Amino acid sequence: MKRTILIFGLLAGTVLILFELSRLSLWRRESTSEVFIIISGLSFIAVGFLLSRFLAREEKRTKSGNLNDSDLTKQEHRVLTLVAEGMSNSEIAEELFITESTVKTHVSNVLLKLNARRRTEAVKIGRDLEII
Repeated sequence: MKRTILIFGLLAGTVLILFELSRLSLWRRESTSEVFIIISGLSFIAVGFLLSRFLAREEKRTKSGNLNDSDLTKQEHRVLTLVAEGMSNSEIAEELFITESTVKTHVSNVLLKLNARRRTEAVKIGRDLEII
C-alpha cells in the first residue's frame, strides 16, 4: 500500500512539474495545458491499471503460497479434478479403480486441505489457486 501511495505521489508531482514547465515554456499555446491534462489523466489511468494487475498477481501468489501442489497427493488431485468434472463418488471410484470408501476419504482430505465445506467450494478454491 505504501508503494502505491508513493508511486501516485511521484506521478502527481511529475504532473505538477510538467504544468509549471509548460507555463514557462516558449512554446506556449492555449491548448498545451489541455494536452498536459489529457496526458496526465491517461498516465494516472495507465499506472492505476498496471498497479492493480501487479497487486492482483501478488495476491494470487500469496494465496497459492498457502497451498502447494505438494500438499495434495496425486490421488487427491485426481479426485479433485474428477469432482470438478461433475462426477459422483461411485463414478470416480470406477474411473480410478478404487473403492467408493477410498474416494470419500480422498474427498474429505481435499476438503480439509483446501479448508472447504462442500465439494463445489473445493472446486472453486482449486480453480482460484490454479491447481485444477
